[in-house]
Amino acid sequence: MSVYQLSYYLRTIRDEVSGLAMVYHALYGNLRVLNEEGLSFLELFREPVDELEVAEHCDGDPGSILRNFAEIFFIVKPEIDEKKILREKKEQQLIKVRERQTVDRMGLAISDSCNFGCTHCIHFQPMTNPGQELPMYRGAVSQLNMTWETAKRCVDQYIALMREQGRTHCKIHFGNAEPLVNWAVVKQVLEYCTKMDGLSFEFTINTNLVLMTRQIAEAFKRYQIHIATSLDGTQAANDAIRITKGGRGTFDHILKKFDLLAEIGYPLDGFSITVTRDNFMLVDTDILDLAIERGMTSIAFDYDLIGLVHVPIEDRVTKLIRLKKYANEHGIDFFGTWDSPFRNLTSESLLFGDHAFCAAVQGKAIEFNVDGSIKICSHTTTTVGHLNDFESMFEEKGGLMQMVTNRFPGTDEYCHGCEIEGPCGGQCHVTREVNSCSVGEARQRLFADMCDFYREITRTLILEQLRLNKMITARGRQTRSLESFELRNSFSPSATTKPKTAHLR
Repeated sequence: MSVYQLSYYLRTIRDEVSGLAMVYHALYGNLRVLNEEGLSFLELFREPVDELEVAEHCDGDPGSILRNFAEIFFIVKPEIDEKKILREKKEQQLIKVRERQTVDRMGLAISDSCNFGCTHCIHFQPMTNPGQELPMYRGAVSQLNMTWETAKRCVDQYIALMREQGRTHCKIHFGNAEPLVNWAVVKQVLEYCTKMDGLSFEFTINTNLVLMTRQIAEAFKRYQIHIATSLDGTQAANDAIRITKGGRGTFDHILKKFDLLAEIGYPLDGFSITVTRDNFMLVDTDILDLAIERGMTSIAFDYDLIGLVHVPIEDRVTKLIRLKKYANEHGIDFFGTWDSPFRNLTSESLLFGDHAFCAAVQGKAIEFNVDGSIKICSHTTTTVGHLNDFESMFEEKGGLMQMVTNRFPGTDEYCHGCEIEGPCGGQCHVTREVNSCSVGEARQRLFADMCDFYREITRTLILEQLRLNKMITARGRQTRSLESFELRNSFSPSATTKPKTAHLR
């Protein structure tokens, strides 16, 4: 007779408003809605108990429900090592990295120069690095723009890798400081790629837009380039942080470029908002009204990943939820790095799929710097390889292998016991890099603050989802608002099966 007990990693978030609770596994996710009856059933496993003992507390046969809870690791056999599966999945992922099967996108840090002078810009933060485990890109800035020769070599290397994997769809991102400073090379890359036979391309560019001429805008439209740009609030909020090198505001300049894109029939579908402590009090729903008026449907909102320690977490979370509700009520998708753990928690379980904080730390992305060195995304500084020695990063001690090894969800000792250990996967690598450069109290405070923030915003998003489900159910509509679970009157542990209900006595 099998004996089971509650998993050490089981987490419960109760909502007094709806009378329901979200229950999930801190490593594997498997988020489920349970009522009081379901919670009482789980309480039977507070201490190790066998199936016969459980049956004594139920009117019906609890077998099928017990097995379903066991399948998603809500209850486990006492001797089981719950991290064994993750260690095995990690080894499987590392084999894929070693066999060069994970990378599916590339970036070109096309220019390290910018026409703006934003003091919060991650690309220009000073980076000293005592004790960093992975190598850092800190070479002397002798070259600001990538040459066409280097860009072509980077593209050729990436294309060869895609062909080796049997892929026909390629993703190329132009980024770093301001890529339009080096538009001539961007244009050459576009022309070069679109002449290749048997391949399709998806292009993205991160740009402040101000250097965009009508000719460049027409090229964006012609090549169907996805434009990622920023407007950090209405005029007062934006101009508090997004400034020229002379310290002047940029709001009017950016809006003119929004208008130009609309004029040529290629309007933006949204933009990004960055909030620092300098514009925190100035950003409000008026920037969302601007997006609504322009028919936009997507807003990427993020707090400064390294500079908001002095703003209380409660204030940050309250503002986020208020803006998210307002945006969603007006048909705008509102997201950012802050909801990454929640999105992972409510997507496919780590038992059956894979995820990390982002695709980059999974080994799916590489970004070539102007000098040919390679990192995992345009915001990080950690190098994982170099164009001149491309193969080495896939080797056992190579940079990409080490990155995936160190960042695989649920295997970072620092994160052990955290309530979102698996879904978060150790948070954004940018924060970890800056944290590694800090010392003493500042070092501890930065990382701890971001950990607390991710936990609190994830908990709040779960509660908001519970209340939304309750409201929808009260209106008499059937729904599955999250693909990984649905609200039931019974305490079914599965979103796709209806086990026989075992009523508690």
